[in-house]
Amino acid sequence: MIEIKTVAWIGGSVITFFAFVFIYLIQVRINNFKQEKISPLPLEGILTVGSYCSVLAGFTIMFTAALEIFTFSFFHSLIASFLLAFATGAPMWKVVIAFLREVESGELKEIVPESKINF
Repeated sequence: MIEIKTVAWIGGSVITFFAFVFIYLIQVRINNFKQEKISPLPLEGILTVGSYCSVLAGFTIMFTAALEIFTFSFFHSLIASFLLAFATGAPMWKVVIAFLREVESGELKEIVPESKINF
């Protein structure tokens, strides 16, 4: 049988891999918009949604294993992890869409920190 810590590492690996895939897809959409004026929206492509859902699944796997390490039951760990992943993943999806809308409309401004040194 696989150790719980190994399952947590597998979940973390899933998160890392699919987060890089998702970020790459967003980067390609932004570059296509810059160069060819192809709209970065909608995001409902199979690769984009699939990679994002895989990140959430990885969080669910990792948090379920982490809670099981602290002797929670599998069922309760799974439910809590799924709710946590969904509760953070759904708003973040909306943030990504809002970001791409700002890119598309040209309203996105660079944030430059002010360098104030007060002694």
